[in-house]
Amino acid sequence: MSYLSVTDILVSNEKVPCKFLHDLPKLGFLDPSCTDDDLKAGTSVEIPIWLAESLSSRRPPLVTVDLPKVYKETYREIFSADACTVDMHKLAQYFYELGCYVAKYDIKGEVATTLVNTFRQRFKMILSASVATDSINALQPLSECERDHTVAAMTTEKALSSWLKRGESLLTTATMVANHRKRKRAEMEML
Repeated sequence: MSYLSVTDILVSNEKVPCKFLHDLPKLGFLDPSCTDDDLKAGTSVEIPIWLAESLSSRRPPLVTVDLPKVYKETYREIFSADACTVDMHKLAQYFYELGCYVAKYDIKGEVATTLVNTFRQRFKMILSASVATDSINALQPLSECERDHTVAAMTTEKALSSWLKRGESLLTTATMVANHRKRKRAEMEML
């Protein structure tokens, strides 16, 4: 991911569920239901992924990162059944990007498989959205990554259409090739 990417900044601000392993003084404000100033060990809180990564990579780790609900078994079953019926923009608008972040916290490795299989299933929908005349409705259920691919495919399709509509143009010989004189065998033998 890129440091200067706006999309990456937005993805890294997505919240993930974490469980704190130690008591942390003066951090009770992280848990909206906490009335105490201190955050107790065992408290589950949703924090941004950038903060969760830094707290879990410390020695000893301060938190354990859980998978967001969209990457858990229930949703994986929905995606494997028919991913095209899911409105990704409402469910998780940065589904693929956030999945890349949280895949390292998935011990079984099922998140990465889910990302690939979901994209494979939705690829036809992305292609049909790229040639759809009603592009606003076609883009509605797509995630941000899928929308980017669809918009790129739309611009490529328009460029191809305009190129094809230009009509036939005569292909001519390049001037360099036309001016280049080949030696003929007869001329070579005379020398």
